[in-house]
Amino acid sequence: MESKFTAAEISKSLDVAKRTVNRWAKDEQWDYTQELENGVVVKKFVLSLMPENRQLALITASAATQALTATKKLTKISDLKNWQRDIMDARVALFREYQRMERKYGTNEAIKEFCLQAKTGTLPDQLQSLVEIANARGGGNGRTISKSTLYRWKAMNKRGVAAFAPQTIEKKDIPPWATCFIGCYGTPDKPSIPQAMERMAKVLPNDIAMPSYGQVYRFHTKRSRLEREKGRRTGSELKALKGYRKRDTSDLLPMEIGTCDGHSFKSRVAHPVHGAPFKPEICSVVDVATRVLVGWSVGLAESSVTVGSAVRHAATVNEQKPCGGVFSILYTDGGSGNKAKVLTHKLTGVFARIGTRWEKGIPGNAQGRGLIERLNSSLWIPAAKELPTFVGKEMDSLTERNLRLLVNREIKKDGRSVHLPTWPQFIEHCQQSVDVYNRRPHSGLPKINDPKTGRRRHMAPLEMWSWHVQQGWNQKECQLTEEEIEMIFLPRQECMVRRACVQLFTNTYYNRNLEHYDGERVQVGYDIHNADMVQIWDKDGRMICYAHFDKNKSSYFPRPVIDQANEQRAKRRRQIKLDQIAEIDAEECGLIEIKPAKQAIESDAATLKLQADKKELQEKIAAKACEVTIPLDDKGKYLLWNRLDATLNNSGIISEKEMKFYEAYRKSTSYRAFRSVAETLGQQQEQAM
Repeated sequence: MESKFTAAEISKSLDVAKRTVNRWAKDEQWDYTQELENGVVVKKFVLSLMPENRQLALITASAATQALTATKKLTKISDLKNWQRDIMDARVALFREYQRMERKYGTNEAIKEFCLQAKTGTLPDQLQSLVEIANARGGGNGRTISKSTLYRWKAMNKRGVAAFAPQTIEKKDIPPWATCFIGCYGTPDKPSIPQAMERMAKVLPNDIAMPSYGQVYRFHTKRSRLEREKGRRTGSELKALKGYRKRDTSDLLPMEIGTCDGHSFKSRVAHPVHGAPFKPEICSVVDVATRVLVGWSVGLAESSVTVGSAVRHAATVNEQKPCGGVFSILYTDGGSGNKAKVLTHKLTGVFARIGTRWEKGIPGNAQGRGLIERLNSSLWIPAAKELPTFVGKEMDSLTERNLRLLVNREIKKDGRSVHLPTWPQFIEHCQQSVDVYNRRPHSGLPKINDPKTGRRRHMAPLEMWSWHVQQGWNQKECQLTEEEIEMIFLPRQECMVRRACVQLFTNTYYNRNLEHYDGERVQVGYDIHNADMVQIWDKDGRMICYAHFDKNKSSYFPRPVIDQANEQRAKRRRQIKLDQIAEIDAEECGLIEIKPAKQAIESDAATLKLQADKKELQEKIAAKACEVTIPLDDKGKYLLWNRLDATLNNSGIISEKEMKFYEAYRKSTSYRAFRSVAETLGQQQEQAM
C-alpha cells in the first residue's frame, strides 16, 4: 500500500508551516488523492510520486516521529532509564503518603494537608527530600507539590506504576542527513568519519543542511557497534560481532565426529626436492569429543593427497600411536583438497570405502568450524615461531628480510642453508609439537584435580580419551587392520577396460584376466608414489587382479602421479620465463636508432663481423658438445663438475650440455655429499700440517 500524507502531517513531520507545504505542492505539482474521513473530504499527497528530495526528507522525519511515538507509549518499567526510574520511585512514595492521608481525612482535606506539609517542609524527612526529585524540574529549589499535581498522579495511578515515570524525548535521534551519512560511511573500504562526510557533501540534497563534525560524531556514537559496522564488514567478519550458538560436545563419544582443515605453515623450510625455501601445507584431523589430534600430514601444497594422507594417519593405530580409527562423520570446509572426487565420490571415494560420512561446512562461516580453526593458533603458529625462519605477521619485518636474504645467499653459494630447516627436521618438529598438544590441558574439556599438584585444571586430550576408555567405550569397533588400511586408502578412479588394458593418467596397465571385462568400467586403485602396478576392482567392490605397467604406453618408463604433476608444473614455470624473455627481446628490437650513412655502414660491417665470430664460436661449442660424455657414476660426475668449474673460473668456454650438467649437479645430494667429504679432508690436512 502506498504511503499518503496530508499537508498538516507533512508540516508537522518536517517542522515547517502548513502554507509552506501547500506552496511546495503547487510549485512542484505533487499528485494527490481525495479521501473521505469522518464526513470531510481530505486531500492526501502520494509519497512515491513526490520529488526524491521530499521523499527522503519525509521518510527520515517519519522514522523519527515513529521513534518519538514509541517512546511516548512507554509502559514497561524494564524500558526506563535510570533518571526516569528515580523520578518514578519518588513520585510513587509521595503518592502512597497522600493515599494514607486520604483514607484518614478524605480527599479534600488530604489534598490541603499534603500540599501544606510539602510547602512548609513538615513531611517526614525521607519523603521531604523526594519532593524536589518528584518535580523533575531544573532552575533552582523551592518547588513543591500542588493540587493539580496530585490530581495528575491519581490519573497516572490508574494506568500503572510505570505511568509515574516522565516521558523521554530524544531530540533529533534520526536527523534528515542520517540516511545519506550511513550510506557513505558503511562501505567496504571503511572510510573515516571525515572521509564519509566529504562523500556525503557531494550527494546530500540541496534542501538538507550539511551537519558539522560534532553533530555527525554524536549521532554516530549513539549507534551500536553492529549498526556502525554494517556494510564495512561482510561475511565472517560481520558475524564475529553477532551472537553465536556454542555447540555442545559433552554427549559425544570418540571417533563419532572428526573435523579436518588445512593450514599454510607460517615458517619456511627446505623443499624436499630442490632445497629452496618454501611454506609447506599442514592438514590436521581432530576428534571433536576428546580434542585429540589423531591424524596429520604435510605436503607441498593443499591437495587431496595431503588430506587423504592425514585421514589415513588418523585411522592408523599402533604402539607409537594408540589413538585413532575411522570417524562416523568427518566435518570439513569446501576446499579443493577436501571435496576432491578421489575422497568424496559415492562409489570410489576414500570416505565411502571406509564408511565415513563427509559433511561440508557453510562457505564463509569459519566460526562453525571454530574447533579446528582454533587449533591453528594454539598449535601450528606457536610451532612455527620456534623455528628461525618464522614469517608470520608477528615477526619483525627487517629481521625476516635479512634472514631471507642470508638464506638465499647460502643456497646460491653452497646449495643449502644452515638456517633453513630440512624436510626431515621439519617433520620431526611437527611430531614433537603434536605430542605436546595432546598432553597439554585443553580449555574445552572438563576440569579435574591434578594428581601431582591437587589443583583444579582442565583435562588434556589424551586424558579425555583415556577417560572414555575407562567408561567402557570400545576403541576397536572403529579401527582397521594394517592390511585393510593398505588396501582401502589407495585412491581409486573409474576406468574403461579396452583389450585387457586400462588407461590411468598417461600410463597403460595390462592383465590378461581383464579380457573378460572388455568394455566395462572398473575401479583402479593406484599408489601415487609407485606407478609399476595398480589394483583392479569390479563395480561390486570385488578385487579382480593386479595390472602391471606395459610397453604400450605414452612414456618408456612408468611415471608416478607426483612426477607427472611436477613435470607439468615445471613446464608452466618454464613457459612463463620464456614469455618474459620474448617480451624483453621484442622491446629491445623496437628501439631503432637513426644514424648517419657513414656510421650506419661502419655499424653494419661491425655487426656482420660480430655475427661471423658468433657463428664460429657456436660451431666450436657444438663440436665440443659432441665429444662430451656425462659419467654415470657419482664420483665421475663430481670430478667432471670440478673440471668444468675450473674452466669457468679461468674464463674458459663450455658447451650448453656441460653448462646444464654444471648447474643441475651442483644442487644434487651427491654433490653435497662429496663436497662435505672434501671439506672434512681439507680441514684434517690443515690440522696435520
